[in-house]
Amino acid sequence: MSGFIGDLIEGIVDFVTDVWMARRQRAHRGRPTRSVGEDAAKVAVLDLQILGLGLLALICGAVMTLALGLPIWISVLPAVAVVVYGVYRWMRMVRE
Repeated sequence: MSGFIGDLIEGIVDFVTDVWMARRQRAHRGRPTRSVGEDAAKVAVLDLQILGLGLLALICGAVMTLALGLPIWISVLPAVAVVVYGVYRWMRMVRE
């Protein structure tokens, strides 16, 4: 049970840190400020998108390695694509 509570606290702190970093990056770039709720909603949507795509990339990589017998370095390509997409979406989010 303590592992679950620790993971829950870590997730909350991570989310708050993400919102704080997004607000700081927007302020540093001279963008107009938004409400905290609006920033939190954008970060939450981005987190859910990355979580879903990461799960999909994990499944694709497992199928590529286990079912198709492809080398591991090829099976990592879906995960790399998710990371690139996540960085791109983060940069777009703080630019808007």
